[in-house]
Amino acid sequence: RMKSKRIMLGVVLFFSALCGMKAEHQTSVPPVKAGNFTYTLGSGQKDSLYALTSEWILLYFYEPMCEDCRLLTEQIAGSEILNRLFAEKKLQVLAIYPDNDRELWKSHASHLPEQWINGYDEHLSIIPGSNYLFHSLPALYLLDKEKYIRLRETTLEAIENAMRRIK
Repeated sequence: RMKSKRIMLGVVLFFSALCGMKAEHQTSVPPVKAGNFTYTLGSGQKDSLYALTSEWILLYFYEPMCEDCRLLTEQIAGSEILNRLFAEKKLQVLAIYPDNDRELWKSHASHLPEQWINGYDEHLSIIPGSNYLFHSLPALYLLDKEKYIRLRETTLEAIENAMRRIK
């Protein structure tokens, strides 16, 4: 009986990974400090994660041509709780294309809300040696003001629930 439960769990995990599903329980306990990185904006200006000062940061890794990313962008942009926290200046959305194809990134930049910070990884330096080893895109991380990862590779629903609890 125990063996069949393990097999079933393995099958569920396999299909969850195959479908790109992200589990709500993937949190950092204890919290891990997020690695700082530099990103490039459309203007060519460079900035860093640690320069952000809001109480909460929704770190959103995406791919411009990804349909799941497009859908998630719409869901984040339509989230009542996140929009309220954004309006109260308690939350900042940092959307990062973790690649250096500037033309592809720029051609899709208008698909993200203009009040979000939208950057790309010009020198491909974010992923190597960092703690942002996501399994698929899109990938969401919730960071606190001190840049500790509170939710890692999580769902929008989990982030909304966390924001409701701490609000």
